[in-house]
Amino acid sequence: MSINEFIKNFQSQLENTDTVVEPETAYNKESYWDSLTAMVIKVMIEDEYGVDMEPEKITSFKDINELYAFVAEKKQ
Repeated sequence: MSINEFIKNFQSQLENTDTVVEPETAYNKESYWDSLTAMVIKVMIEDEYGVDMEPEKITSFKDINELYAFVAEKKQ
């Protein structure tokens, strides 16, 4: 799993799939972020990477880099 693949999967879950998402994006501070989006990302992470986590945990990371690092670590 690469960060680019992870970002592509993350981005595909957003309502507006043209939204720019970078490794440094503080996604939980963006206007598109809400509890429904957190649930959608949670399901994507479970389905794509086999990592189960609470939506609150997803929201706790600073940016995509931190979320990716957590998922990558748990996936192994």
